[in-house]
Amino acid sequence: MKRQILTSLMALTCLIMLHSQQTLWVAQGHVKYAFDTQQVGQMPFSHGGDTLTIQSKAFAVADIDSIYVTDDLVESNTVTVDYQDSEAWVTIAGNIASALTPTVNAANVSMAQDTTSQLEVFYTLSGTSSNGSFYHSGDYKATLILNGLTLTSTSGPAINIDDGKRIEIQLVDSTTTTLADGAKGTHKAAFVVEGHSEFKGAGTLVLTGNTKHGFKSDEYMELKKSFTGLIRVKNAKGDGVSINQYLEVKSGSIIVEACEGDGIQIDAKTDTTKEFNGQFIMSGGLIQVAQTGDGGKGIKVEADVNISDGVIELTANDNALSSKGNIVIGGGKIYAYSAAAHGISSSLNLTIAGGDITAFAATTVGYSLRGATNFYITGGNIAAVGALVSTPKTIEGAQPALTYQGTITKTDLALTDASGNAVMAFAQQRSYSSSKKHTLLLSMPTIAAGSAYTLCNGATLDATADNWHGMYTTATGITATGTSLATGTAAAPYSAMQ
Repeated sequence: MKRQILTSLMALTCLIMLHSQQTLWVAQGHVKYAFDTQQVGQMPFSHGGDTLTIQSKAFAVADIDSIYVTDDLVESNTVTVDYQDSEAWVTIAGNIASALTPTVNAANVSMAQDTTSQLEVFYTLSGTSSNGSFYHSGDYKATLILNGLTLTSTSGPAINIDDGKRIEIQLVDSTTTTLADGAKGTHKAAFVVEGHSEFKGAGTLVLTGNTKHGFKSDEYMELKKSFTGLIRVKNAKGDGVSINQYLEVKSGSIIVEACEGDGIQIDAKTDTTKEFNGQFIMSGGLIQVAQTGDGGKGIKVEADVNISDGVIELTANDNALSSKGNIVIGGGKIYAYSAAAHGISSSLNLTIAGGDITAFAATTVGYSLRGATNFYITGGNIAAVGALVSTPKTIEGAQPALTYQGTITKTDLALTDASGNAVMAFAQQRSYSSSKKHTLLLSMPTIAAGSAYTLCNGATLDATADNWHGMYTTATGITATGTSLATGTAAAPYSAMQ
């Protein structure tokens, strides 16, 4: 073997000298190393000819299957992994060869990066395997490019990134990557990132969490403005998405189709100095959650919530949107439906300053809108119904609201002004009867303080007209207002209708 390798190198050296730029390939089993011939320099043998060193990467000669030169060029800092059923084939750029230790066992690929390396590795994963996985460990930022990968692990996560730095995840445009983990394991999710996960691209990521979560980020998760793709959790035994530190959504979509835990859970790090610790921040994009397990929440947040834009649609057994901190809604569209608890619930202050909000709570104990300390309304279009609704508090710039306490059957409601003209409407989804606090709350900028209004039931609504989950904010779509249920004069912060 040593004689063959030496003869091959002598021939390849002559060939390399005849061309300006080529790639020198070294193949070892399912791993190939691609060296730019303009960078290789000397390639010395050592240990009696048992070891060949190329660009600081030492090869045991006995382990080399072949060495050859082609005109194909490989970008620096890149690793490609191509899954082919029960096998995986790995290509590593020569300039990072000495920084990585690859292990390939059938279709299970492990890449360990030297802790002293200061080079960002760009991994591209593609292909299909029903019994494979990918693992990366390191102490420097990395990028993961998912290019139409279909990967199922039978024992652990499909992808596990054990690296506490920034991990950029690119979903290649117009591709779908599907990941599923093994059932009944001890791992955290189908896709695990120990560091900061930042999503970019316009592809789709489909996750199935057969043991616990669909996606787990041990630090923050951010959907960048350049992310226009979709993260879709088909099913999860635990949370659809589980995050430590914070979630920031600027663009793109997260859809949790079914989960037995919380749709999205955001926990705080024990290090309280961490930025936005335990928070949920949304300024664009789409979140849809269908929570299916007993006691699970749609979105559960450890600290503050700040929503300035975007679309959120939540259905859950427990609270639809729940926070132990303050909730501020300044814009966007939110639908929050709870089967057995609260619609939108803050353990501190709930402030609605804009947006379109419809909220449904449980018929016996649930608050449709709950600010445990204070509840402020300074803007927005709001229609909320439940066994209870928090009482709006006085604040500068408070927007008038109308509340009603009593029985509401599963019928459509309309609000009319003193002249009998329709102002807004609300399509009911179930019946309520409450003798506690307010059952219904309606508020919008066009409701004028000091003006008289009538709440009517049995309205006729055109479902094809513009509405947000049954809330109509103009007369368009209200074809008949029904019969009077209660009357009242609007006031800021609220007025009770009787």
